[in-house]
Amino acid sequence: MPDKYFEVDGVATLVHHRGKSTLPGEPPDLTNGCSLLLLHDAGSNGNSFRDLMDCLALDHSPVSFDEPGHGRSGELDSLTSVEAMAVHAENLVGNWGLNNLLVVGEGKGAAVAIELASRAIINVAGVVCIGAVGQSVDLSQEISELALIASGKARRQFDSTGYASDTDESVFRKAFAEWVKTDPRAALGARRAQAKWNADADVSHIKTPVLVVIGEQTEDHYRDSSERLADELPLGATRGLDGAALRGAIEKPAELSLIIDAFSNELEVAK
Repeated sequence: MPDKYFEVDGVATLVHHRGKSTLPGEPPDLTNGCSLLLLHDAGSNGNSFRDLMDCLALDHSPVSFDEPGHGRSGELDSLTSVEAMAVHAENLVGNWGLNNLLVVGEGKGAAVAIELASRAIINVAGVVCIGAVGQSVDLSQEISELALIASGKARRQFDSTGYASDTDESVFRKAFAEWVKTDPRAALGARRAQAKWNADADVSHIKTPVLVVIGEQTEDHYRDSSERLADELPLGATRGLDGAALRGAIEKPAELSLIIDAFSNELEVAK
């Protein structure tokens, strides 16, 4: 997978992309189809979208990155707010000459994607939300568990929940390989930032089209939160993803890529 580093506000930020190689310090080549920015969940990293990006790269230009404190980017701790995460993304891609960017966010990354659309510093044509999303998602238990782990009072364990019942072992191995790259302290900071955003944000004014993708096997309380988010957004809509639960990007990357591609085509028609 092509990778390159950019310094963003003094933080070495690892970018994952597709397409032709470019010179150091130069933006990735994003001239194929629609430009797609993929934002990972708390405790994850941009490489978690590897298979999805492979599928999307056939017709589009996908790019992802490891947030500060995550994966192989710099810093030990996460940024402390969703707003700061949005600013980091803006400062990363702001001079790349992108127009009508489609942003895909998973979990906490979906909050950052919506914040990007709200701020309108960069031109976001549409947002796709996947995973555990919505302001009614209860993060309190996960935050409490991460706090114990970060303080050395509990053992760190891979979270195998949120997957479809028939998920292949190879999917878990891929997810585990990315999960171990991020310190639980960074995951804790990112979840706390997401929880605060969930409590404070008002999405009722956002005029950007937002598609909330809901896995077929998503548990009811997560499904309810996703549907509520779509209802609260003026241009929100939902679409199902067969054979997946909360981890659609890694469970069903080919199928999810088709949904994203169709949504990008709808946005082209709407312009």
